[in-house]
Amino acid sequence: MNKLVKYLTIIIFLSSALTVSAQNDEKVIRKGNRQYKKANYAEAITKYKEVIEASPNNTKAIFNLGDAYYGMQQYDSAYNTFEKVVEMSPDAKLKSDAVFNMGNCLLARDKYYDAFNIYKVSLKLNPENANALYNLEYCRAHLVKSKIQVVQPEHGRVEVKEKEAFNGQRITLKSQPDKDYALSQYIVVRADNQQVTVDVSGSSFVMPKFDVLVTAEFKQAHKIEIDKNIKNGAVKADRSKAVEGQQVTLEAQGENDFVLDKFIVYRTGKRNDTVPVNKNNFKMPNFDVTVTATFRSALKVSIDSVANGTISVTDSLVKPGDNVGIIVRPDKGYQLGDLRVVSDRDATDSAPVSDDNMFQMLDNDVTVKATFVEATDYYKVEADTTIEGGHVLLDQTEATRRETVKLDNAPEPGYKFKEYVIHQVGDTAVKVQPLGNFFTMPDFDVEVTAIFEKSEGDNQQQDQQQQDQQQDQQDQEQQQDQQQNQDQQQQQQQQQQNQQMSKDDAQRMLDALENQEKKTMEKVNEQKVRQQPKKKSDKDW
Repeated sequence: MNKLVKYLTIIIFLSSALTVSAQNDEKVIRKGNRQYKKANYAEAITKYKEVIEASPNNTKAIFNLGDAYYGMQQYDSAYNTFEKVVEMSPDAKLKSDAVFNMGNCLLARDKYYDAFNIYKVSLKLNPENANALYNLEYCRAHLVKSKIQVVQPEHGRVEVKEKEAFNGQRITLKSQPDKDYALSQYIVVRADNQQVTVDVSGSSFVMPKFDVLVTAEFKQAHKIEIDKNIKNGAVKADRSKAVEGQQVTLEAQGENDFVLDKFIVYRTGKRNDTVPVNKNNFKMPNFDVTVTATFRSALKVSIDSVANGTISVTDSLVKPGDNVGIIVRPDKGYQLGDLRVVSDRDATDSAPVSDDNMFQMLDNDVTVKATFVEATDYYKVEADTTIEGGHVLLDQTEATRRETVKLDNAPEPGYKFKEYVIHQVGDTAVKVQPLGNFFTMPDFDVEVTAIFEKSEGDNQQQDQQQQDQQQDQQDQEQQQDQQQNQDQQQQQQQQQQNQQMSKDDAQRMLDALENQEKKTMEKVNEQKVRQQPKKKSDKDW
């Protein structure tokens, strides 16, 4: 009986604490709203972030944070913030308002085509959202459909799915080079004035407000061969053919206890005619090349036994002069005390270890020794919540000095991760150097952000790799018997039928949405289309 009373008391206490916390959040949000109404957007952002830090799932604070970013004309940050509301909230109306504001962020940058499609999503979530319909029609009035004409070049073919497109629509290009040729570049120009060029990013471009001609340049490709007599390891290149000037990336894997010493690239048949290699990359010359490498016996990095934490290294088999990172993970309540790297051949010889737990390998095997002591200070690790194109993921929110913090990232669709940027909270000039997906905690609070790139922007190299793979696949298919070819044709026909069915379904969905838009339009009593995007979120929660 006494135990039951005790548990009930705890439950009542926790419930009371949660109520107080929720009331405090609402109070801080109202303070932020007052600053927002005065156009003090920076102060409003501070208040909303204060709530989000304490209650990460508070969609009210997140929604109003997006408003404040919009007020500061930080449209990318606003877009990402509203997108989080869409991901988190189960409320269809709130989702519709958030998606509507995402459209406003695009419209503020004159991205009419993208905004038009976003407003459609908002209307699908809430067909009564008249403001979304106003702005959708405003975008529609700014959309112009222009023609796309393909001019087939020599030594290959170019494919474009669309025959015409709206301005702002991203158009994807595909190419198929002839045998022994490779894509050098795509070319897009204005149809009635070929002196006017359109920027091509990788294998795509954004449609302008005029008709365009699309073509490409193919150059003779040169072969990249791998030496078949490499000892103690293996080498790979990221492509089997390349045109002059293209970058080729190499990869090496040592056998047993061997590590890469160096890559060597030379003109096929002429060993003394070498090509410069920068780490694991080289630029393709105007001739066929052969890639080889030398491997050497690896030096070993061992870990001494430790208590109250764990120690590991980024690489345990290395060569003299290599930089090695030490990963330090203390147990809860402990921090790093001492960290040394001692020669196994001479105990008096050691490698200096930097404050970020890095050392340069000696010319013999070494052992890493460490001690942990009781923790005295913890420092905050914060993730930037305003990143465009993705999110940073942290495995901890605080750490001791010289503790290793693990990083991860989640790119959004259409983006890819580029790099982490870590700086002192309140001072972006004081930076911390990441080591891959880790960094060493300094003796101050840090914020971790990241740079994500549009994935379309790096498709030139991927496109070439795909072409190499397609060419190799074609060579293999030519060696297959007639029955296998017939089976492939039947599979392709079935896939085309399935794709056609998917297109029909998509068209029916689009027609249904268009009809819903017309019905909603009748309800707005012939009011004029707004000349500015209306933010439906200007309200005090």
